[in-house]
Amino acid sequence: MDLNFESSLRDRSGWMSGGGSGLGTIGYLARLDADRSLLWVLAMGSSNPFVGVRHEGTRAVFINDRGNLLHLDLTDPALARPHR
Repeated sequence: MDLNFESSLRDRSGWMSGGGSGLGTIGYLARLDADRSLLWVLAMGSSNPFVGVRHEGTRAVFINDRGNLLHLDLTDPALARPHR
């Protein structure tokens, strides 16, 4: 997987990163804690690589290389804590 971006969260609680693979259709997003330890990763087989993120309050808005947007509320319990 290729890393295309890494962005600090506004509250300094961690980082968002994203990218894709050389196959062209695979994209991924990952949330890291403040020490850059992995909290969760979301891999999608037909999303295309993600190339950036912007923060809008508690939401992260990701963009892929085709201009499509994915909005995630990072306070949602499924996205705010590590998955085990």
